[in-house]
Amino acid sequence: MKMNFDHRNVYNFAIFIVGLQIVVSLVQIIVESLAGFRFYLFSPYLEPWFILMNIISIILHLILIWYFHVKKYRIALLTLTATFIATLAYTLLVYMALADRELWNLVPMAFIMLVSVGSIYSVSLFISGTRHKRWLFWAGIVGFSFELILILLQLWALNTSIETISLIIIKLTPWVLVLLSLTLTFYILHFKNELDLFENKDNPRPSKLFTGLQLGLGVISTLAIILVLNSSFSEYYWEKSKVARSILLVGGFEARTYVNHQNDTLRYRLLLPKDYDSSKKYPLVVNLHDGGGVGKDNLIHLQATSTAQLLSTDENREKYPAIIFLPQSPSNSGFGGVIPNDAGVSQLIFEAMDYLEQEYSIDDKRRYVIGMSLGGYGSWHFIGVKPEKFAAAIPICGGGDPVLASKMTNIPIWAFHGKDDKAVPVDLTRNMIKAIREAGGSPKYTEFSAGHLIWEKIKNTPDFLDWLFAQKRSN
Repeated sequence: MKMNFDHRNVYNFAIFIVGLQIVVSLVQIIVESLAGFRFYLFSPYLEPWFILMNIISIILHLILIWYFHVKKYRIALLTLTATFIATLAYTLLVYMALADRELWNLVPMAFIMLVSVGSIYSVSLFISGTRHKRWLFWAGIVGFSFELILILLQLWALNTSIETISLIIIKLTPWVLVLLSLTLTFYILHFKNELDLFENKDNPRPSKLFTGLQLGLGVISTLAIILVLNSSFSEYYWEKSKVARSILLVGGFEARTYVNHQNDTLRYRLLLPKDYDSSKKYPLVVNLHDGGGVGKDNLIHLQATSTAQLLSTDENREKYPAIIFLPQSPSNSGFGGVIPNDAGVSQLIFEAMDYLEQEYSIDDKRRYVIGMSLGGYGSWHFIGVKPEKFAAAIPICGGGDPVLASKMTNIPIWAFHGKDDKAVPVDLTRNMIKAIREAGGSPKYTEFSAGHLIWEKIKNTPDFLDWLFAQKRSN
């Protein structure tokens, strides 16, 4: 009688935890659909939410492992245990990849491997002893079907170079994940059936442990869902308002294009000094946008180039008359430095700079490059491959190649980074500064006790712009 009592409490708790798993899985899919990767980079709730999801997942796996052990479903027990281990390994990889960008390249294949292991578990549900349990049988059949679709989609995505197909797969994947999450409903039906076998027995005394867990997890999960959804909707509206924000920032920035002899096109914005005088020489400031400016519209990079917004104020145009150059990257490869051996649109930008010098009166001893995040990578890349072209650089929250450090020793550099940056690890800047100093250079470096979004701190740094415009390349 005691064993039956214990089982009924476990089954009731299992129904609760499966339902909670379905809810948090659907919320996570909604979060990724609304905020995309920005949730992982900027949400203050990422780590608590990550921990909560994994606690629920671990509890669910342990309950099912207990159930298969008690019922002596050895094949299901073995395959579920393998799935549990694979899930823990994948979770650890994702967590580590958030701090190490290079590891993120392993995540897609690791996800395919995880789903593949899960599909073996699903097969075990409809070919082993569990096939005699109606709802477990259907959980296996339906789960395997969606897992197979998911595996094929992800393999296709990894092996196609056609952008349209990749976009279709990106749009289809969340829906497949939704359907896969809903297959957990079969487990709820199964445990309800198990409870029905006790219908002629006295109701069990409620377990204080399970009651406390249900109450605690229920309250915490409700609060967490509200917070992460609110954060995700904020990111969604931020993304959707990029065009509107950029339109407000157009001002005197002229939309232009540069096309080279190979018909490669660079879209960019240009702002001339007030009362431009061709008899005078002006500095050229190359402003490289962050990841939020990637596109081909020659518009949204305006709201993603905080440095240009600062330089284009009336006060700063009077104080620092300069030609402000805002190229737009059409892809996430950016301006070079992000993906190994991928120079992005850097060569096109160098060509466009030469073209601009034929058209306008530019001081070739006062060319500056400044960029944040994606543009920070570009800033390091520019002075690494074309050190003779620039008089100074301000890389913000970016990363470079320490191998090129010896080429940067004679360039004035003032780098900035946040020590708690989750988007671009701070070690990428620290390593560059260390390598340049070891090569004989003297770069300036300011590190803030903050994350990725440090522009307001930089903007308020004393003599920030004075330092930049004081630099002049010597012969």
